[in-house]
Amino acid sequence: MGFSTKVLAAFLLLIFISPALTSANGGDQRVVEGKYLINLARSPFTPRVGDKTAMLISFVDLETNKLISEDLIAKIRIAKLGGIDSAKREFLFEKSDILVRGGVSEFPYTFEDAGLHEIFIDFALGSNSQKIYESPDFLMDVQGKAPPLNINRFIIGFMLSSVVGTALGFIFGLWLGQRRT
Repeated sequence: MGFSTKVLAAFLLLIFISPALTSANGGDQRVVEGKYLINLARSPFTPRVGDKTAMLISFVDLETNKLISEDLIAKIRIAKLGGIDSAKREFLFEKSDILVRGGVSEFPYTFEDAGLHEIFIDFALGSNSQKIYESPDFLMDVQGKAPPLNINRFIIGFMLSSVVGTALGFIFGLWLGQRRT
């Protein structure tokens, strides 16, 4: 196999793989009763206290491997991980009767506390709202606030590295000059 054949084979492989990469879903996934898949994607991927986290929830029918086209009624609950019994769990956020059209729903949320949080997404099909599908929880590790950039520390570090770099350059230049003579 010559060089040009290898390049052509690699190029063709890249062409066949790239559509799969561009349509890949990110985020966490949970299977509900073996029939449905819930995908929870978020931005930023690692949420921080006080920063809005944009979440995108998609509902997929595993039999057809397509988004559920029927309208859904969803319920979202968020709790801090911990506690003895899930029945006694205290929810930080709870919203019911969320209408989901086309199998996709956006949901923004701002976390107030750092640590592990559980997100529960329950839903019912519009045609049978009596049957509620409860998904396993999604775990999300929320980080504390990002420390502010200390500009004074940055300036001092930049100046110090400039002085050290200049001194080392001068010494190295003198050393090279002496070696050439």
